[in-house]
Amino acid sequence: MALALILSSYFLKKEEILQFRTSLWQSIVLLTSFYFFSASCSFFQESKPLRNDVKWAKSSIEYAAACLQTYRMAWPIVKAAAAKQTQNWVVVFDVDETVLDNVQYAVELAEVGAVYTRQSWVEWVKREAAPLIPGARAFIDSVRSLGPKAHIAFITNRDYDPEEIPTINNLRQVGLFKDGDTMLTERSKKDTKKIRRECLETGTGRCEKNGPLVIVALFGDNVRDFVPIWGSDKAIEYRKNIAEDSNWGTKYFVLPNPTYGSWVNDYK
Repeated sequence: MALALILSSYFLKKEEILQFRTSLWQSIVLLTSFYFFSASCSFFQESKPLRNDVKWAKSSIEYAAACLQTYRMAWPIVKAAAAKQTQNWVVVFDVDETVLDNVQYAVELAEVGAVYTRQSWVEWVKREAAPLIPGARAFIDSVRSLGPKAHIAFITNRDYDPEEIPTINNLRQVGLFKDGDTMLTERSKKDTKKIRRECLETGTGRCEKNGPLVIVALFGDNVRDFVPIWGSDKAIEYRKNIAEDSNWGTKYFVLPNPTYGSWVNDYK
């Protein structure tokens, strides 16, 4: 009788221990699953709200309309200016926010709460994924239709190495870059856009292949795509007297860019 009680007590304790271990294991599994579920929800839900400037450039009707308006209103003016030329001529374009739209890069930064870095920018350029600015393709195609005197040049502050090749590839993919076009990326900080415009006009250096060209129009999103203005004092003074420069709307055509540019620091 005593032996039976001892054995019964033993097996009862063993069963309780097994139940305890099972419950403990189930609790661990449940807590682990809850942790990973919470982490995954956090990962997918912690995207940052877009800044208004990025949202406007990405989604607004007004942004697309402003770009189309610039290119469409420029066309008859550029066509008339080209008709007066007796020698070869060129229309000059900046790249970023002028013919290629990089707002997706800004969106992706916002999604992870990051800011611009040189490394992330180069990675974006190497993806060769930037789409067209509204109106750019139709305008450039129209310029090409004006005959053999017409030339297209891109002057950009993207670096020669490692950005020139992926930039040309991207432009080709969206139908903007053709054989015979000129790409003038930045070779050094001293290689200003003014110097590269002069290269086109004189037909020297990197611009020898087409000889001297008359610049009939420039398109850009920053004042330095047109005139070499550096520093707050000069920028503020030029802004006060901008109406005196008759090139705006006749030779200089600006695209909207609310997200970045020299204006961020020049007008403080």
